Amino acid sequence: MTTSSTTANSALTSILNGLSNSSNASSSTSGPLITTGQINVGQLVSELMLVQSQPLFQVQAQEAGVKSTLSAYGQEQSALSTLQSAAAALALPSAFQASSATVTGSGVAATVTGSPVNASYSVSVTNLAQAQSDAFAAVASATTPLTDAGGNAASGTLTITQGTQTLSVAIGSTNNTLAGIASAINSASNGAVNASVVTSANGSAQLVIASANTGAANGFTVAATDTTGSALSGLVAGMTQTQPAKDAVFSVNGLSVTSASNTVTSAISGVTLNLAQAGTTTQVQIGTDPTAVTKSVNDFITAYNSVISLTNTLTSYNSTTKTGSVLTGDTATRTIVGTLQGILGSQWSTTGTGPNWLAQVGVAFNSDGTLKLDATQFQAALNANPGAVQALFTTATGTGAQQGFAVQVSNTVEQILGSKGALGAAQQSLQSQVSYMDNQQASMQAELAQTQASLTQQYSALNAEVAAAQAQQASLAGELANLPG
Repeated sequence: MTTSSTTANSALTSILNGLSNSSNASSSTSGPLITTGQINVGQLVSELMLVQSQPLFQVQAQEAGVKSTLSAYGQEQSALSTLQSAAAALALPSAFQASSATVTGSGVAATVTGSPVNASYSVSVTNLAQAQSDAFAAVASATTPLTDAGGNAASGTLTITQGTQTLSVAIGSTNNTLAGIASAINSASNGAVNASVVTSANGSAQLVIASANTGAANGFTVAATDTTGSALSGLVAGMTQTQPAKDAVFSVNGLSVTSASNTVTSAISGVTLNLAQAGTTTQVQIGTDPTAVTKSVNDFITAYNSVISLTNTLTSYNSTTKTGSVLTGDTATRTIVGTLQGILGSQWSTTGTGPNWLAQVGVAFNSDGTLKLDATQFQAALNANPGAVQALFTTATGTGAQQGFAVQVSNTVEQILGSKGALGAAQQSLQSQVSYMDNQQASMQAELAQTQASLTQQYSALNAEVAAAQAQQASLAGELANLPG
């Protein structure tokens, strides 16, 4: 931008002509440009800079519009990303192979945790897995120091052996009570065994040690080595096993199985069994879960409808006010919606005998372009030919219409969002425009700053000249007044 003195003087002349009598008029909020012959430099330069800044304001307005479009594109990108995720999930064959477990009986609970085959299982539980528990002989209280018959305080080492692991617990004057021993065992055991004190109604107390985990392999033994007296040995000698360590024993369709835990994940592939009651036989039926399959389709429809509803809002036109929205008439948005509607409204190219239109399985368009699911029709199609319904959505071979609808949508949206896609390319183009306009504004603002400085200097100098002329005029008037009459 270049601002010449000719331009400035022309603007000044215009302003001065409009305010020729301002020095005699009552002042406004900002004051007149000229008072008693002096120029109000600050206000005058501000007025001139408003004129000079119009190109900058135009660029700023243009950038605001571009950023508004970018923001709308960002909303579309988010909605499309959600659709792509839902379509990719529905495109997996596993989405149509979701299973559920139906249990008849109370001895076992079953949960599908993987991808089991559909089958029936008879689970008979002989005994449950349990953890070993030992109780020591009762003493007067949990906080009374242990002594032997000779009055010697307990002192020495308790050794707990569990499989190949050995735990040694030192007992002395600071912890030779049942409460102290329990605390020492828990601090040293790292969770392998747990110790607690059980107090009876009469106040007597017993130390109880139990395995932290069920199963025969988690059984343990306790031995004592006394440093003085025999208090620790006596405590161990009075120990009673209240519950032995056991593995669960059960059968699945007559095949005997053992498990260290009552939660079993390996007996039936993809199914977790929770054994609850010994001496029972429970029937477990694994079958396709229609609710889960329908949910996957509904998730896809919900994500698609969010894209359409958002697009309808961003491209709407108010005929009353004759105003459009931020993306009204936007080419990229029209292309995206048209492409998706074209896929979902087309015929699936297949030589099979199953359905090849979405409407045939209960997925149809509403008048506003969104989708709806007739759950009854979808379930009927799924019951009649589950493999064909699955293929309609998940077929990944071939290209274009040869692929399942969910596969087509997933791949198409991924392309749309890519750097060369309809939305990705449009976003990149607008980002480039923003960068260009930012640089353009920086250059214009620098030139405007120079112009403002130049104008301020120019009119300040003019003020000085006016002041000098006024002083000269006053001096001349004084001299004239003193001339002889």
